Amino acid sequence: MAGGVVAVVVDGEAAPRAVTVLTGLLALLVVLGGRWVDWLDTAVHEGGHAFAAYLAGRRVVGVWMAPSGAGLTATWGRHRGFGLFLTGVAGYTGPPLAGVCSAALLAAGKATAVLILAGLGFVALLLVTFGGFGRAVVLGMIGTLVLVGRFCPGWVQLWYACFLTWLLLLSGPRSVLVMHRARRRGVSGSDADMLAEVTHLPAPLWVLAFGAFSLWCALRGAVLLVG
Repeated sequence: MAGGVVAVVVDGEAAPRAVTVLTGLLALLVVLGGRWVDWLDTAVHEGGHAFAAYLAGRRVVGVWMAPSGAGLTATWGRHRGFGLFLTGVAGYTGPPLAGVCSAALLAAGKATAVLILAGLGFVALLLVTFGGFGRAVVLGMIGTLVLVGRFCPGWVQLWYACFLTWLLLLSGPRSVLVMHRARRRGVSGSDADMLAEVTHLPAPLWVLAFGAFSLWCALRGAVLLVG
């Protein structure tokens, strides 16, 4: 471990199995019973929409989040085409994909890289987030990441990076299940419904695809962390 200007750098072997198992169990309890994990999932979800829209050449108008866990990303561009498709797909795939990438970094002993990349991502999200609640959530995540990465010892970084990674991995399947239940109650306007209009494939197929992808990421991430 060496001191750095921006962060206390932790670079070494993968996290001990005891750490990954304990943080995984703690994250599971939080995902099953905690409301604030919905805010994290929504932030990364909407950030995925915004990032994909930017890559596809669409104009990102803004991101909004609500205390209920609902979120909205407004973009401007063509009403059809690959750009809109990519933007729609990136929401529910965002948290699990971020989780499995973080798990790969942790397996390589790069705990600090997980915190730095997460911080950069939330800083970028802050630039397009509107509304007091959404900004508070993003600023809270940035502040926590800076506090842990700059002022806490290496073992705290490791535990927090593992915990955050598990939250992303486990919240993915949960959010897809929430969408599925909402659609069964007759709620429309989900990402699956939007993709059904764009691709002419039925919305339940997109729900199934999101669910399968998030489960694969969760299993792959678990193998990387525990294995």
